[in-house]
Amino acid sequence: MTVLMENVRHHVEEEEKEWFPEVRKAMGRNRLTELGERMEAAKKTAPAGGRSFGCQ
Repeated sequence: MTVLMENVRHHVEEEEKEWFPEVRKAMGRNRLTELGERMEAAKKTAPAGGRSFGCQ
């Protein structure tokens, strides 16, 4: 369990320090805000539990 937690922490840190700044630069604040709004709207109609319809 400790190894899994360390791996997840490393992954999160890598995203926050390396990937997110690059995405912000490439997309810009307005496009990221729009994307966030679209994702929030999509959550309202997405299947519960993150599963697709028909999957078991």
